Amino acid sequence: MKVNTKPLEVGRIKLSDNQDLVVSLVDNEKLDLRIWIDTEKYKGPTKKGLRFYLFDNNWTEFKRLIDRVDKAYEEIT
Repeated sequence: MKVNTKPLEVGRIKLSDNQDLVVSLVDNEKLDLRIWIDTEKYKGPTKKGLRFYLFDNNWTEFKRLIDRVDKAYEEIT
């Protein structure tokens, strides 16, 4: 497997006029969820976010967590 030296953007969600949540794969082994900003002074990632390895069952556990978040959200809406 070829290792990416540059993060591969998978998708983004617009949070506000100058903020997006960007999801990227890093080195084909890590998932990065990061807030990106676009202002006059700075355009790029912030320290707000998280990164974790996709192996050791982390990806499966993350998907289960998202399913639980989805169920909890459905209950309150």
